[in-house]
Amino acid sequence: MRHRTLLSLLGAAALLVQPQLAAAQQACLAEEELSAMAIYAVPGVVRSVQLTCGAELSRDGWLAREGTGFSSRYSARQAGAWPSAKAALLKMITGQAVDAQAAQTLALISSLPDENVRPMVDALIVQEVSGKIAARDCGGIERMMEAVAEIEPEVAARLLGAAATLFADDQPLICPARKP
Repeated sequence: MRHRTLLSLLGAAALLVQPQLAAAQQACLAEEELSAMAIYAVPGVVRSVQLTCGAELSRDGWLAREGTGFSSRYSARQAGAWPSAKAALLKMITGQAVDAQAAQTLALISSLPDENVRPMVDALIVQEVSGKIAARDCGGIERMMEAVAEIEPEVAARLLGAAATLFADDQPLICPARKP
């Protein structure tokens, strides 16, 4: 009985979020969505690097001195970037949804209030990025963050979005660069 009730609730949630799901089913991530995702993700990426590279980097290096301030500049812009970042996230999940259970999970995520979804996304960013950082790369990552810190967050995010679309040939989830 509980299983049937859960399926009914998920089905009802899917009906309620049909407009969001339809928007999320565009074939690829646009440059603007990639830029929003970049702004939204930076604080989690910085946290991942701090957690993973803490023992590898100098205690008085750039990340130790400036990492929190760098992260804060992006944190202040997360709320504005969230709607587009969420739309991109839904597209990514839709692109990976291969079965009915994944579609139901997408519907459930789409139906949750943003204040419940954002902490889950934040934790997922830290978890995913932390797992991909090799200790040997920590110094290079710190230097890259230091260089990017000199650029305004919106400009850095636009550069990342443009670069991602420019090299999207072998990435079906990313829209190719716009023609001028």
